Amino acid sequence: MQNIVLYSYPYARARTIESQLLKQDVYDKLINSRDINEITSYLMETHYRDYLNTFGSKYSGVDLIEISINSFITRISRIILNMTPRMSLDAVRAYVAKYDISNIKVIFSSKILGKPIKESEMFLLSESDIPVGIVAGSLNNEDFKILMNEDIEGAIKYLLKFPYGRILMENMESFKKSNDIGELLISLDLFYYRNLKEKVKIFMGNELPFLKLIENQIDARNIMTIIRALSLNIPGNEIKNYIIDGGSLNFQKLEDVSRSNTIDEVVEKLRDHYDLSSALEAYKLEKDLKEFEIQLDKYIIEKNIHGFRIVSPGLSSIIGLMLMFETERENIRRIAYSKLYGLSNERIKTLLVKVI
Repeated sequence: MQNIVLYSYPYARARTIESQLLKQDVYDKLINSRDINEITSYLMETHYRDYLNTFGSKYSGVDLIEISINSFITRISRIILNMTPRMSLDAVRAYVAKYDISNIKVIFSSKILGKPIKESEMFLLSESDIPVGIVAGSLNNEDFKILMNEDIEGAIKYLLKFPYGRILMENMESFKKSNDIGELLISLDLFYYRNLKEKVKIFMGNELPFLKLIENQIDARNIMTIIRALSLNIPGNEIKNYIIDGGSLNFQKLEDVSRSNTIDEVVEKLRDHYDLSSALEAYKLEKDLKEFEIQLDKYIIEKNIHGFRIVSPGLSSIIGLMLMFETERENIRRIAYSKLYGLSNERIKTLLVKVI
């Protein structure tokens, strides 16, 4: 009973914040917009207005939309961290650590490719000033400035003050020998999911929707690892070190899937767990593996979102709020970039994930 009382205020505030989510009529306007400028105009009528106004003097087009929605999701994450009871704070911090990891990956990949990354307005920006990151985890703006001015070894040493540094240091010697950034990047993913599952403690029972989401996300990560390896002609026995444990698909199942000879075979073996047949059809037309990522994302969120919406006050209700706004951000990005690349309205609709 005491735990429920602790969550009564966060739960009430989460419901208030949730009311800001874009409704279907707004999505319809965005989808039917003629161009990026019209999308921006419609977003000016929503909770993104202040951010669009703030960054509008410096950015335009999809860059303005990108940096505005990144700024908003950063704010949401800060609000959620501030209102989370102490008993669940480690779990929420572990969840938003994915933004730190994403930014570290961008920095490391840019260094290995010799491409400069600039820092501005508390966001990571590419050499062409395109916003590529969200500052919402443990690392702050100053930390990223330091990382961008170090070489990879220096950056890893700096990160030793954070949990990521130890994991990266364990793979440092291997990186020096091969100059292959892949092992460093995969070690961050392995750390993220293992740490996340470890931090989610069962106190009230309503943490289960969150745990189920994590399992599904691990499945998606493993499935995409297998599909990418197959597309690159990497033998199945060479990818076992890149498989993350803790998903609903056990190692034996994943090992069987990884022995597939074609992507069609992968899809067939996964059919009872994840039906990726429509993604396969789209992939055969577009030759873009992103089709599988999009369908997995849609499947996982739409499958789990109901559980987050009906759960009693607790950790899952807080994470559910974050998940809904993250999904809104991704929906807006998909609409904006689809318009930029001339996709039809009907095609755009298939890319979006419904959360309300």
